[in-house]
Amino acid sequence: MSSRCQTCGLEHDELPLCFGFDAPWPMLVPEDEFDRRVELTPDLCIIDGTNFFIRGHIEIPIIDHPDTFCFSVWSSLSQSNFQRSRERWSAADRGGDPAYAGNLCSAIPIYPDTIQLKLSVQTRPPGLVPTMTLEPIKHPLAMDQRHGISVRRWHELAHCLLHDWLQ
Repeated sequence: MSSRCQTCGLEHDELPLCFGFDAPWPMLVPEDEFDRRVELTPDLCIIDGTNFFIRGHIEIPIIDHPDTFCFSVWSSLSQSNFQRSRERWSAADRGGDPAYAGNLCSAIPIYPDTIQLKLSVQTRPPGLVPTMTLEPIKHPLAMDQRHGISVRRWHELAHCLLHDWLQ
């Protein structure tokens, strides 16, 4: 499915369904200190041995479309929840574990301030990233997650994100 971008005028063949962030709060650690202070895998992160994070997806249903639009984001976890998720990371039944409480630690530029929004982190079977569900508040991201977005809105969001990240 292609569409003409209202921002750049170019034709885009396929719009991404997922946008992600490489690390939580990259502004917390200066680039020249990153290697010394941060332990980072594709799914887990520890900063200064005292701040713990997990990567997961905030999934937003696209109304009348089989796919979901999602953000691959980071959530903080308490040290005990982080340790538990780490211990259970390879367990085949980890998807049945209780959800962990967390706070969103990724700034999603197309929404008003998303840092520290409260959410739950639900692990899934190995090979699948956890899903993150925002508390039911009147924040536009939480409302989009609860109610879904139109195909047109998905296209608008994807175009905005593509142009923000390409510049």
